Amino acid sequence: MNPIIHLTPPSISDAHIEKKVVCIRSHRERIFCISSELKNDKIICHLYGHGGAGWTFLFGSVQKAIKEFEQLIKNNPSYKKKPICVVGAGCFGLLSAITLSRLGFNVRIIAKETSNLASDRAAGFFFPRARKSSTPQERAIFESVGMDSYRAYLDIATGMHPFIKNASRLMPAYYNEDIDPGFGHYIEKGLIDAPEKVTIDFGNGKRYDALQYNTVFINPSQIMSELRRNSDELGIKIEIEDVQNLEELPESIIFNCAGKGAPTFNSDTRMVPVQGHLIRLKNQPPMDQLQYMINVRVAQVDPNNWSRDTLLYYAPKGNGILGITFIRGQADEAANAEEFDKLLARAGRFFGTAS
Repeated sequence: MNPIIHLTPPSISDAHIEKKVVCIRSHRERIFCISSELKNDKIICHLYGHGGAGWTFLFGSVQKAIKEFEQLIKNNPSYKKKPICVVGAGCFGLLSAITLSRLGFNVRIIAKETSNLASDRAAGFFFPRARKSSTPQERAIFESVGMDSYRAYLDIATGMHPFIKNASRLMPAYYNEDIDPGFGHYIEKGLIDAPEKVTIDFGNGKRYDALQYNTVFINPSQIMSELRRNSDELGIKIEIEDVQNLEELPESIIFNCAGKGAPTFNSDTRMVPVQGHLIRLKNQPPMDQLQYMINVRVAQVDPNNWSRDTLLYYAPKGNGILGITFIRGQADEAANAEEFDKLLARAGRFFGTAS
């Protein structure tokens, strides 16, 4: 018999909804782009396309991009002391600029926007599964950068990270047994413990068998705050500018971390916008009772009366957050009321609370 885990469900009635949020993720087919090139006397480093898993692969991807950049610098030493322009002020742009500055480079950031970014709005799951269409070589990249990222989050959670504090922590995460979050190699390497089969009980008649992992909860809002604090302390200038062409920038070294705008600089045809819906909660039970994550499939009936499984996420970001949708090809940030209604309906069925 499975151990019983008693959980407090989040409250999701109208009185408990703070905001319904739509964001567009910059998703790239098969795998994100990490590449460096010497073009027209400029070193250009591309770092984008993680949409839907940006926080998962953040630290490892930035680390890989800077290693490739350093190799290009080694082969072209005349660029070693030249200033760098980072395009984009999301998590990739900020972390890249901070890391480069700490390596001794003179860095500035330019961005179209600097607040209320997709990086700020994300839920905070660590979900390192490779994309189904990825090649074996690409899957190996997912694995290596994911593990490097996870080690960074463990350092943050244990107070060992050199410049980010109190922005991730270990907590239980509950998954359907048929959901593969991509933790297999992490378990083999001893980074994550093997999951335990448990039964979660919400105390209202709702009980489910699940796999319990102990893994990191990433708090995007706190990490963005830490990244902005570090950027200020290092004296990195952030300027508002809508860049249309990287060739127009005066710097000889450019990091393209522009998210949605990044592919316009190299005509990347593998980019696909993805619309996501999240619901921020409020007026919850004491948050110390809601320190867990949920990632499950919930049956949902479509307008044709067909039942299909749809994902439901919960994470304790702020006063709790529910998600998530992944609507490919949709670039409109206008709210889609039907998607929010469906999200609340499946949350109500799963948690046994009124929607």
